[in-house]
Amino acid sequence: MVRLSVPGTLLYRDLVLRVVASFCRLARALSQSKQEASRAPGDEFDDKIVSAVGEAFNNVAIHGYRGRAPGNVELEFESLHDGVRIRLIDTGAAFDPSEEPAPNLASLPESHMGLFIIRSFMDTVSYDRGKAPGARNVLTLTKCYPRRDREAAEG
Repeated sequence: MVRLSVPGTLLYRDLVLRVVASFCRLARALSQSKQEASRAPGDEFDDKIVSAVGEAFNNVAIHGYRGRAPGNVELEFESLHDGVRIRLIDTGAAFDPSEEPAPNLASLPESHMGLFIIRSFMDTVSYDRGKAPGARNVLTLTKCYPRRDREAAEG
Protein backbone atom coordinates (compact mmCIF):
# COMPACT_ATOMS: atom_id res chain seq x y z
CA MET A 1 0.00 0.00 0.00
CA VAL A 2 1.22 3.47 -0.92
CA ARG A 3 -0.17 6.52 0.90
CA LEU A 4 -0.11 10.21 0.05
CA SER A 5 -1.60 13.12 1.99
CA VAL A 6 -1.92 16.55 0.37
CA PRO A 7 -3.93 19.70 1.02
CA GLY A 8 -7.29 19.51 -0.75
CA THR A 9 -6.63 22.40 -3.14
CA LEU A 10 -6.17 22.43 -6.90
CA LEU A 11 -2.59 23.60 -6.37
CA TYR A 12 -1.74 19.97 -5.50
CA ARG A 13 -3.62 18.34 -8.41
CA ASP A 14 -0.55 17.93 -10.61
CA LEU A 15 1.37 16.23 -7.79
CA VAL A 16 -1.53 13.84 -7.18
CA LEU A 17 -1.77 12.95 -10.88
CA ARG A 18 1.97 12.32 -11.12
CA VAL A 19 1.82 9.99 -8.11
CA VAL A 20 -1.18 8.16 -9.61
CA ALA A 21 0.68 7.69 -12.92
CA SER A 22 3.78 6.45 -11.07
CA PHE A 23 1.69 4.06 -9.02
CA CYS A 24 0.09 2.66 -12.18
CA ARG A 25 3.55 1.97 -13.62
CA LEU A 26 4.56 0.31 -10.33
CA ALA A 27 1.43 -1.84 -10.27
CA ARG A 28 2.08 -2.82 -13.90
CA ALA A 29 5.69 -3.77 -13.05
CA LEU A 30 4.42 -5.91 -10.16
CA SER A 31 1.89 -7.60 -12.45
CA GLN A 32 4.61 -8.21 -15.05
CA SER A 33 6.52 -10.30 -12.56
CA LYS A 34 3.62 -12.75 -12.89
CA GLN A 35 3.02 -12.49 -16.61
CA GLU A 36 4.65 -11.68 -19.91
CA ALA A 37 5.43 -7.98 -20.32
CA SER A 38 3.61 -7.89 -23.64
CA ARG A 39 0.38 -8.92 -21.93
CA ALA A 40 0.55 -6.33 -19.15
CA PRO A 41 -2.08 -3.58 -19.04
CA GLY A 42 -0.92 -0.53 -20.95
CA ASP A 43 -1.18 3.20 -21.20
CA GLU A 44 -4.94 3.26 -21.82
CA PHE A 45 -5.46 1.42 -18.51
CA ASP A 46 -3.21 3.94 -16.71
CA ASP A 47 -4.79 6.95 -18.43
CA LYS A 48 -8.28 5.95 -17.34
CA ILE A 49 -7.17 5.65 -13.73
CA VAL A 50 -5.32 8.98 -13.82
CA SER A 51 -8.36 10.71 -15.35
CA ALA A 52 -10.77 9.21 -12.82
CA VAL A 53 -8.61 10.14 -9.83
CA GLY A 54 -8.09 13.62 -11.28
CA GLU A 55 -11.85 14.13 -11.50
CA ALA A 56 -12.36 12.81 -7.97
CA PHE A 57 -9.63 15.08 -6.59
CA ASN A 58 -11.15 18.07 -8.42
CA ASN A 59 -14.52 17.31 -6.84
CA VAL A 60 -13.06 17.26 -3.35
CA ALA A 61 -11.04 20.44 -3.88
CA ILE A 62 -13.77 22.40 -5.65
CA HIS A 63 -16.94 21.12 -4.00
CA GLY A 64 -15.99 19.26 -0.84
CA TYR A 65 -14.04 22.11 0.69
CA ARG A 66 -16.08 24.95 -0.82
CA GLY A 67 -16.76 27.66 1.75
CA ARG A 68 -14.44 26.16 4.35
CA ALA A 69 -10.75 25.89 5.02
CA PRO A 70 -9.35 23.08 2.89
CA GLY A 71 -8.45 19.96 4.75
CA ASN A 72 -6.18 17.21 3.55
CA VAL A 73 -6.98 14.56 0.99
CA GLU A 74 -5.43 11.22 1.81
CA LEU A 75 -4.90 8.83 -1.06
CA GLU A 76 -4.28 5.12 -0.60
CA PHE A 77 -3.00 3.10 -3.55
CA GLU A 78 -3.24 -0.67 -3.50
CA SER A 79 -2.01 -3.15 -6.09
CA LEU A 80 -4.38 -6.12 -6.28
CA HIS A 81 -3.83 -9.46 -8.00
CA ASP A 82 -6.51 -8.50 -10.55
CA GLY A 83 -6.11 -4.71 -10.73
CA VAL A 84 -5.70 -1.62 -8.60
CA ARG A 85 -7.69 0.11 -5.86
CA ILE A 86 -7.39 3.77 -4.95
CA ARG A 87 -9.12 5.45 -2.02
CA LEU A 88 -9.57 9.19 -1.61
CA ILE A 89 -10.31 10.17 1.98
CA ASP A 90 -11.31 13.68 3.02
CA THR A 91 -13.24 15.66 5.63
CA GLY A 92 -15.08 17.91 3.17
CA ALA A 93 -18.83 18.12 2.68
CA ALA A 94 -20.55 14.76 2.32
CA PHE A 95 -21.53 13.79 -1.20
CA ASP A 96 -22.81 10.38 -2.20
CA PRO A 97 -22.09 9.85 -5.92
CA SER A 98 -24.64 7.02 -6.11
CA GLU A 99 -27.40 9.61 -5.62
CA GLU A 100 -26.24 11.71 -8.59
CA PRO A 101 -28.02 10.87 -11.87
CA ALA A 102 -26.07 10.32 -15.06
CA PRO A 103 -25.86 13.42 -17.26
CA ASN A 104 -27.98 13.76 -20.38
CA LEU A 105 -25.24 13.32 -22.98
CA ALA A 106 -27.59 14.36 -25.80
CA SER A 107 -27.57 17.90 -24.42
CA LEU A 108 -23.75 18.06 -24.55
CA PRO A 109 -23.30 19.30 -20.98
CA GLU A 110 -20.16 21.31 -20.25
CA SER A 111 -20.17 20.64 -16.52
CA HIS A 112 -21.15 17.88 -14.11
CA MET A 113 -19.24 15.35 -16.19
CA GLY A 114 -16.73 14.34 -13.48
CA LEU A 115 -18.80 11.53 -11.99
CA PHE A 116 -19.69 10.26 -15.45
CA ILE A 117 -15.98 10.08 -16.32
CA ILE A 118 -15.15 8.36 -13.03
CA ARG A 119 -17.91 5.79 -13.46
CA SER A 120 -17.02 5.21 -17.13
CA PHE A 121 -13.31 4.64 -16.51
CA MET A 122 -13.40 2.59 -13.30
CA ASP A 123 -14.95 -0.84 -12.75
CA THR A 124 -16.34 -0.09 -9.31
CA VAL A 125 -16.94 3.17 -7.49
CA SER A 126 -18.10 3.16 -3.89
CA TYR A 127 -18.60 5.85 -1.28
CA ASP A 128 -18.81 5.69 2.48
CA ARG A 129 -19.14 8.32 5.17
CA GLY A 130 -19.32 7.40 8.80
CA LYS A 131 -22.12 8.80 10.94
CA ALA A 132 -19.99 10.09 13.84
CA PRO A 133 -19.09 13.79 14.12
CA GLY A 134 -15.94 14.51 12.12
CA ALA A 135 -16.61 11.52 9.87
CA ARG A 136 -14.54 11.21 6.74
CA ASN A 137 -15.61 10.69 3.14
CA VAL A 138 -14.08 7.60 1.58
CA LEU A 139 -14.33 7.22 -2.19
CA THR A 140 -12.99 3.88 -3.41
CA LEU A 141 -12.13 3.42 -7.08
CA THR A 142 -11.23 -0.02 -8.42
CA LYS A 143 -10.00 -0.89 -11.90
CA CYS A 144 -9.47 -4.50 -12.95
CA TYR A 145 -6.88 -5.54 -15.48
CA PRO A 146 -8.31 -6.59 -18.83
CA ARG A 147 -9.56 -10.19 -18.61
CA ARG A 148 -6.61 -11.79 -20.39
CA ASP A 149 -4.21 -9.97 -18.04
CA ARG A 150 -6.12 -11.13 -14.95
CA GLU A 151 -5.94 -14.74 -16.14
CA ALA A 152 -2.18 -14.45 -16.73
CA ALA A 153 -1.61 -12.84 -13.31
CA GLU A 154 -3.55 -15.61 -11.57
CA GLY A 155 -1.93 -18.39 -13.60
